[in-house]
Amino acid sequence: MTERDVADPPERLPAHDPHGRQRDSPGLVRRLSVIAEAVFSVGDLGPPPERLDWLRRELDDFLSRAGGQTRLVLSLAVWAVWLLAPLSCGRFRSLASLPIRERAYALSHLEDRFGAPVLAVKALLCVHYYEHPDVAREIGFDGQCLVPLRAPGAPP
Repeated sequence: MTERDVADPPERLPAHDPHGRQRDSPGLVRRLSVIAEAVFSVGDLGPPPERLDWLRRELDDFLSRAGGQTRLVLSLAVWAVWLLAPLSCGRFRSLASLPIRERAYALSHLEDRFGAPVLAVKALLCVHYYEHPDVAREIGFDGQCLVPLRAPGAPP
């Protein structure tokens, strides 16, 4: 990833990926983006729009490389979350039409009742979202793997 990739995300993804393959998951990427906006929100504010654009591009790239079975399982989990989250807290609207705070509450409520689909979707989003260089800096990730702790007084 280059600084340009982070600093200059496209508004809309082109119909084909850089390898000339047809993008076959635009709806899935859009639904994941709506969920991500709530998952990574603070109060009524979602993450910065440029981060969501970057995340969409990362998810699209991931899905274009994933196998059909992976896309199918992920699509089913996202579909379950998309339909059940608003219903689980008595809202008869689409997840996308809910304000961010209500969306986050609906996802949390669904996760408390039926964790698996929500956890699978959140795990995928977290893996990609926290790879963004700005986010990594914000949480203090230095890019290094964990190293075992030494006992006090032990040689390095």
